[in-house]
Amino acid sequence: MYWLKAKNPDLFKNIGLTKADSRTKWFVGAALPLLLLLSGIITAALFGGIENVRLNLTGTILLAVLINTITAFMYEAFPEEVFIRGLIFSELRKKYRFIISLFLQMLLFMCVPLLAMSLAALFFNQPMQLTIDYFILLFAFGIALQLYREYTGSLWMSIYYHLMYLEIARYISGGGVYDPDAALLEFDEIFGGFMTLYLSFLFMVLLSIAVLTVLIIIDKKRSRSISNIV
Repeated sequence: MYWLKAKNPDLFKNIGLTKADSRTKWFVGAALPLLLLLSGIITAALFGGIENVRLNLTGTILLAVLINTITAFMYEAFPEEVFIRGLIFSELRKKYRFIISLFLQMLLFMCVPLLAMSLAALFFNQPMQLTIDYFILLFAFGIALQLYREYTGSLWMSIYYHLMYLEIARYISGGGVYDPDAALLEFDEIFGGFMTLYLSFLFMVLLSIAVLTVLIIIDKKRSRSISNIV
């Protein structure tokens, strides 16, 4: 990155590795995942999707979440967002419209875990766990990540959302079902994987896409109105 910045001093600005366009958008981008998380948990409990909900805020689990967050930032969220939704997307936008660039970067984003699984299968004899629902999740997740970047104008927001999603999927949606010693929230589900589908996919991904799409459309219309007046 710094080698590229030496050739292009405006690199960080061009890929969005700067502040958000406005404080309001920064606040919305930061608050939205938290609001979706809380509303997902509350509605799941109210509708009977989960029962016997209890927090697990022991020192061990909090330390595990902290270590995993740091690791996820260094090896997952930061490099993926910088290179896919930063450098690559910025280059795609020079040649294609937003929708086409969005679709192309999603294909590249889906190739990352595919390559990782292929290498793990080749060198460590691990099974290839590729399913249709996994590709659907990656596709939708890639859209949500790009929309956070598009709405706020800052790549840091997509990095933040990426981290939020990973930690929620690993330490909240599982609810101790798969590993009781590694969950911030423990509960009983009406069926196995309910919270993964309901919270991680429906609330954190699909509702993020819906809300951000509406906000971006409103923002574009407001910008056009101001331009017409001027």
